[in-house]
Amino acid sequence: MIFQLCYLSTATRDMQREDLVDLLSVSRRKNEELGITGLLLYSGDQFIQLLEGEESAVRELYALIAKDERHRDVVLVYEEHADARECPDWTMGFQALPDSEWLEFPNPDGSAQGLRPMMEAMGRAKAILRSVRERGLDPARAL
Repeated sequence: MIFQLCYLSTATRDMQREDLVDLLSVSRRKNEELGITGLLLYSGDQFIQLLEGEESAVRELYALIAKDERHRDVVLVYEEHADARECPDWTMGFQALPDSEWLEFPNPDGSAQGLRPMMEAMGRAKAILRSVRERGLDPARAL
């Protein structure tokens, strides 16, 4: 069984391309050492991250990530055991989402809704992460 954990957070400062490249370089190296795979989505100042691997390794990494000063308002969206990894080939896949994708989920009255409140309220993180995984990463949005 694989353990999966997904969280949301808000960047504490404007993340430039160089900041994200550095973050991904360190994350990918560390995740490979720990046997962790996953996916990081970013737009504006919002992050969604899926981590998967051995439960104790994922929980320990999440505890460190939650203390990282580059983000705040860390919210655990879901954690569960699964038969297989969602992202077996990615030590940390990355996708930058345009604002239009971040806001494409309407409220029941048809008005625009941001992704973070929608995911917190509806628990759709898993569906969004799975959708990106199934579509594949868009090289034009990669770093």
